[in-house]
Amino acid sequence: MSYFISYLLKMEKRSDNLEKSGSKIGQVNQQLRRSYDVNFKMMVINEAESSNNCKAAVKYGVTECNVRRWRAQKDHLKNAHSQRKAFRGPQSGRFQELDRRVCAYVDEKRKDGMPISRAVIQLKAVEIAKELNIPTADFKASLGWCKRTMRRNGLTLRRRTSLAQRLPSDFGEKLLSFQRYVINLRKKHSYPLDQIGNADQTPVFFDMPTPVTVHKKGEKSVIKKSTGNEKSRVTVMLACLADGTKLPPYVVLKRKTVPKEAMPAGIIVRAQEKGWMETELVVDWLKVVWGRRRGGLRKKRNMLILDAFRGHLSDPVKKQVKAMNGDLVIIPGGMTSQLQVLDVVVNKPFKDNLRKKYTEWLLSGDHALTPTGKIQKPSVRLLCEWILHAWDAVSPKSIIHGFKKCCISNALDGSEDDVLWEEPAELPVEFRVWV
Repeated sequence: MSYFISYLLKMEKRSDNLEKSGSKIGQVNQQLRRSYDVNFKMMVINEAESSNNCKAAVKYGVTECNVRRWRAQKDHLKNAHSQRKAFRGPQSGRFQELDRRVCAYVDEKRKDGMPISRAVIQLKAVEIAKELNIPTADFKASLGWCKRTMRRNGLTLRRRTSLAQRLPSDFGEKLLSFQRYVINLRKKHSYPLDQIGNADQTPVFFDMPTPVTVHKKGEKSVIKKSTGNEKSRVTVMLACLADGTKLPPYVVLKRKTVPKEAMPAGIIVRAQEKGWMETELVVDWLKVVWGRRRGGLRKKRNMLILDAFRGHLSDPVKKQVKAMNGDLVIIPGGMTSQLQVLDVVVNKPFKDNLRKKYTEWLLSGDHALTPTGKIQKPSVRLLCEWILHAWDAVSPKSIIHGFKKCCISNALDGSEDDVLWEEPAELPVEFRVWV
């Protein structure tokens, strides 16, 4: 017993000595952090090389791990300023003239209120690199270069946010009910994948400012220039099939008559006084778009999935679908973010590509002006060209995956049900912001 007590006393004394010695070198209080300049680090390195790391640490009151790290950084420290306390990479890029011209371009456009994305900076950098005769092997305008350039020059991304849709409290019951109904129809009629489709309307505005722009750090408000037509819009009816096929876009203009100018091939344009997809236009869409898909003229058995918009629930629409040998499936209210293929995988890349074309047009500077000096909104034909380009850029593979994700085209033997539990690559649709 006396041996055990003497052992405890010895360990307590040793702990006190360690605490006293440790407090001298700053190892006890882990929250206390110190910074050292290059001159001090070189003194410690010289002492460690003449004796050893442990003696140098005790002499200068630093930890031994710091001594080891500084010795490994000796070559960098020799070339650094003697008063520098941290090495966080070069303060200027390899191509300083290119960086200067890119930053001048960003400042110029932001003073005019133009939105600037990182992709725009990369494209401009490639253009300037060609003017400066910089070989492509030496400069690729990568995303990493863009981030470092922004950090060196005090630039950051500014984003606008808004509230989004919330799922209903009984979404689980609605989800299972919808999936059971779709599976029963598929077992009964054995639709081929090119006869299972989803369609939806989405607004496309003449003014599409990007939600993110590059701007100087620290400013509370950020101005973004536009044509002032944020409320001027058209309605676009998009449709896709479970095999990845994309049907022609159906555009409804907010006007009484269709413009006389020729529209690009591959797009259907109609006019409605309020720009809405009313019952008559839904029936027209069924005839000129859905009815002309592959197998539509032969009236092959098909399944069309629409949301609970009142124009989809009218008797003329139901009769037209039935006349085309189709089965109309309605997505329960509040569930489009989970069961609408276009909302899950299509609308975001479609709107992103549209916004990219709009931003390129806005930055080009070649615009007609109104009598008051404002930029005129893009023409209907130009907007239709953007819609076609954005629709063509949507990947058929993502559409196929979206139908499986919504449990519409999965294999009936359950072999593809694992797609339902895949984590999305970005925020869920109910939290996305559609601008």
